[in-house]
Amino acid sequence: MRRLAHDLRRIREKQKRSLQEIHNETKIALELLQHFERTALYDHERYNPVYLRSFARTYASAIGIDPAAVLDAVELAFEGRYRNQLAVRFLGEEPLPEPEPETAPAEASTPEAAPERKPPQESETPLPLVTTPGGLERLERPARWKARVVGVIVVVMAAAGIWYLLRPAPAPPPEPLPVDTATVPAAATDTTPSVETPPVQVPVLGDTITATVIAAFDKVDPIRVRIDRDLRRPYWIEQGDSMQFRFTERIILENQLDDIQLRLDGHPYPTDRRDAEGRIVITREQLQAYLDSLARGVQ
Repeated sequence: MRRLAHDLRRIREKQKRSLQEIHNETKIALELLQHFERTALYDHERYNPVYLRSFARTYASAIGIDPAAVLDAVELAFEGRYRNQLAVRFLGEEPLPEPEPETAPAEASTPEAAPERKPPQESETPLPLVTTPGGLERLERPARWKARVVGVIVVVMAAAGIWYLLRPAPAPPPEPLPVDTATVPAAATDTTPSVETPPVQVPVLGDTITATVIAAFDKVDPIRVRIDRDLRRPYWIEQGDSMQFRFTERIILENQLDDIQLRLDGHPYPTDRRDAEGRIVITREQLQAYLDSLARGVQ
């Protein structure tokens, strides 16, 4: 289903039709169109075969391709036999090879048991740091770090529990002494000078601003980014990973914006601030004004 959705999105982009235009023509919600281009609605709460066929027919007509061809591709996806038939027909790509059938293992020719083989040990490789055009940095992190973090937390909690059980009992509080009210002097007037509240520190942006895009909710496949006057480029981010982009005056983010979290120079930035085309456009002046409002407690 994801391959089918991926091919349909690329066909739409080749036809130079935006999701906003599809929304205006079909009155289908933008969020539902974005979800369809990620998973073909296979994991959506509205999913059922009848609804999906009707949705695919409407989508095909809106982007200007044969609805019958799209419905045939949907049937193949239901059966698990969709390779890239739509990309072959409408994008001119080569067909993907069919998977080879599994063959039954041959019977042993001799009754002697085969010698046991030790499983190969996986070699640990250092985490690669990849640098791409436009000031992009990406750190590949293996999933095993999560297990290590959980192990460290368990050890710390166990040590804290042992310390709590073995700690010495606290000494009883001292008994209060009787006070003769007749000899207690009157309380002196508090002459401590009041401390003035320091002024609010407003973050000041440097010459280069770092934008960190985190694939927090799903795989980003892909997001399109334009940095300053550079061309718009696609980037793919696995769920849980992040990418960094450095810009001086402006950055524009498009596609799958509901699946990401965004930080600018370490400060969280809301992803629902979008223009009429559904893009996130951030300039240096807009970001400085936003940080000023955060420093003063203005929403």
